[in-house]
Parts: sequence; structure tokens; C-alpha cells
Amino acid sequence: MAFLLQLVVEFLLSFLGSLFWWLIPEQIQRRNDRKRFLEGEVRCGIRAVKGRVLNIGTEWSVGVAQISPGMLHFTPAIGIVGTREVRVLSIRDRDDSIGPSEHEYSVGEWLDFVVTTAAGELVVRFPLEVADAAAEVISPPEA
Repeated sequence: MAFLLQLVVEFLLSFLGSLFWWLIPEQIQRRNDRKRFLEGEVRCGIRAVKGRVLNIGTEWSVGVAQISPGMLHFTPAIGIVGTREVRVLSIRDRDDSIGPSEHEYSVGEWLDFVVTTAAGELVVRFPLEVADAAAEVISPPEA
């Protein structure tokens, strides 16, 4: 009986350890996203809706962006090469008409927006934790 109890306790400890192994990094990333946002920076994914826009294709590029009213300064880590200055003319929630939103990289939960620029439309993806606030920041100022 003691052996069975020891086996159950070891299983529970192993299970809880595994659970924390997966939950803690996600919580750390969420906290980092909030801190980064307060400094005017956000993790970001970006791709063109169709064709090439600002020399950005329809494949996802992932990196960080400095955000300010009407501007997104994107620095890629994966995908395109070189920083992109994106002047935002308008921003709206993503709809299904722009194609699939699957992401090739395991990066947590994201929220997509469609950004209109002078050169065309881009899909911009922000971490769910700060997505709405980041979209509000890059919205163009009212004239």
C-alpha cells in the first residue's frame, strides 16, 4: 500500500512540475509584453495581404516594432531583412477576406489587424496581451 501511495505522489509531483514548466514561461512572456509595451515597443508579426507592400511579401516576418501614433518601425528577427518604416493611414480588425492567418512559428496567442499604407495593405499581428492597446497607439492621429 505504501508503494502505491508513493507511486501516486510521485506521479502528481511529476504532473505538477510539467504543468508549471509550460505555464510559467507563458506568464513570463505576458509580463515581458506588458513591460515592453510601456516602453513603446511590441513583439510583432507582419505580412502583405497580397503582392508586395513596402518590400514585404505575403510570408510572415516576426520581430519587434517601435510604435508611435501613425507609425510602426518594424525590425525583423525572422523573415524579411532590414527595418521597415510603416506609416499607418488606417487600421481595422482582421476579417476572413484577407486569407488564412496561420502562423508558422509557435509564439503564443496573437491578434491580427489590417493596416492600410500608401503602398497597400499589411496584416500586423500583436501579442494578445497588448494587441488592442498597440493598435490604438499606431492608429493615425485625427486630422
